[in-house]
Formats: sequence, structure tokens, C-alpha cells
Amino acid sequence: MSQQIIFKDGTVLEVAVIMGRTTYHQGAQRDSLEIEIAKGTISFDDLDALTTDSTKTDRLTIVTQDGEAEMRAVYDHYVIRSVLALKTVDILSADGMPTGISEERYCVTLAQFTFVEMQQAAQATAIADMQAAITALAFGG
Repeated sequence: MSQQIIFKDGTVLEVAVIMGRTTYHQGAQRDSLEIEIAKGTISFDDLDALTTDSTKTDRLTIVTQDGEAEMRAVYDHYVIRSVLALKTVDILSADGMPTGISEERYCVTLAQFTFVEMQQAAQATAIADMQAAITALAFGG
């Protein structure tokens, strides 16, 4: 089984493990994706830049390939990066048992906006649009 994550800008990364969790971050319980990426897949600096940019993490598509079957899942608004680290992780077998092998992986946790935060962002955009329209009318633009 192989997994990929596709960012909103089209960047595709092969990932070792993706797990959904609920985490507490910035004063709220949030749905989060914990992502492990093999160290040679991308540089730490490039991963840092990619996962810091909320325009790229606002929509994530997870593609899981299991033989001939392909599954896709879309995750919206995972724009808060709560973890970016290089960690030594224990490798598990397909049935979840320890293999006795460990390797260094980049570990990223992306947390989702809460419903209230999404509403506030939509309001802020609407207000900015109205202000731009009022300015255009006031100055004849």
C-alpha cells in the first residue's frame, strides 16, 4: 500500500504514514492529520515552507493505492501547522506489529480550523470585499 498527499497548489509528496487525530492546539480541540514522510523525500526547509503556507494546506487530497484499488479523501482547512520535526520512529508491519526497525522521518501535524474560525475568515473576506467596493464607488473607480 502506498500513500500520497496532494497539496492545493498541486505539490505531491509520497508519505509513509498518515493518521487522523484530535488534538488540542491554540485553545481548541481540532481534527488533525499527523503525517510521516521519509527523510529523503523532500528537504526539511522545503517541507517547512510548504506546510507553513496556508494557501497550500487549505485543501489536501490523500491518495491511497492498494494494489489496483485507489482511494481518495479530501481534507479542507488544515491550515494550522502544530508540529514539524525530524523524529526517529519505530516501523510497524502491515498488521501493526513492531518490526524492531526504526528510521528518521519528518513528522508534520496539520490541524483544521474550527467552524467558528472558518466563519470568521468568511466574514473578514466579505468585509474586505465591501470595503473595496465602497472605495471604488467613492473614488469613481
